[in-house]
Amino acid sequence: MNIPLIDLKGPYKKIERSFLTKAKILLANQQLILGKYCLALEESVARHSGVGHAIACSNGTSALILSLMALGIKAGDEVITTPYTFFATASSVALLGAQPVFVDVERGDMNIDPALIEKAITKRTKAITVVHLFGKLCDMETICRIANKHGLAVIEDMAQSLGASRNGRQSGSFGDIASISFYPTKNLGGIGEGGMVLTRRDDLGKRARQLRVHGMGERTYHHEEIGFNARLDEIKACALLEKVPYLDLWNGKRLSNGLFYNKRLKDLPLALPLVENGDRSHIFHQYVIRTRSQKERDGLKAHLQTKGIGTGIYYPLPLHLQPCFANLGYKEGDMPVAEEASRTSLALPVFPELKKAEKEYVVQSIREFFLQNS
Repeated sequence: MNIPLIDLKGPYKKIERSFLTKAKILLANQQLILGKYCLALEESVARHSGVGHAIACSNGTSALILSLMALGIKAGDEVITTPYTFFATASSVALLGAQPVFVDVERGDMNIDPALIEKAITKRTKAITVVHLFGKLCDMETICRIANKHGLAVIEDMAQSLGASRNGRQSGSFGDIASISFYPTKNLGGIGEGGMVLTRRDDLGKRARQLRVHGMGERTYHHEEIGFNARLDEIKACALLEKVPYLDLWNGKRLSNGLFYNKRLKDLPLALPLVENGDRSHIFHQYVIRTRSQKERDGLKAHLQTKGIGTGIYYPLPLHLQPCFANLGYKEGDMPVAEEASRTSLALPVFPELKKAEKEYVVQSIREFFLQNS
């Protein structure tokens, strides 16, 4: 049996006919930038997320940079964030001349540990960027209380969590501003790069929209401030808009697959994702298990490869140990939970179209590995 880690063909087949019909008209009319499909996509995602403003942009990194710029983050400022995430979470801060300040993650869900945040706050701290890692919402109530207490902004990096919710609130509606990635592998994945900024605040929505087009105001070629080109193509917006109606269904299937794995793997010496039946605070962008050691993780990965099962390692080197951040002065041992996670985490197939027989085969193959190595 051959089971990839990620399968993008199934979701595309759902929209292929309708999308190609609309794309043909789009190309014939040559209305290719920030047109009706971008506007409709913004309105649809804003409505789904429960926020007033959605600003489509070129990719997830652009969304992070726009979010930081809209908040006025500048050189010399500090932004507290997690070291266990994709590179753009921190690089977007550094690109503006600000400094990422890393705080370790919780052992249970691998999200930023709220108990460690206040110790990292200084007079230069301006914001906290949280990452809803692998689709699991952070403890936003606690984090927002800390931010309010110290007058800090909260940025939600929700590249992996569009559609996750808790206590009636959607990912992206808790903080001051949020960033989405529509990279093809995301739960709502595009036909190329794409991103979006979400916010409840009118001032941030207006500023992000302006920064997206080189800081240009209502008058063409009159620039209120220095922004950059972060526009989204119409053809990409068209494809994404076709997928939006399926988002909750696909997330539900991912959750069901995650719960299946949790039930069938719970007796093995593995750390499994924290999720309960009906808990939409986790929508499983990735289903990530953790082993007892790096050797065991690498052995399991190799074993599953021989069985034709795709896996992934997210992330092999935490950000505080990346060579480009050496100037920040972090060293091995400073973030022990994140470092352990980088050595022991392994992602399993969890895409919506995964068949029961395929899930059974994944579980059987994992159990076989532990039986052979007991």
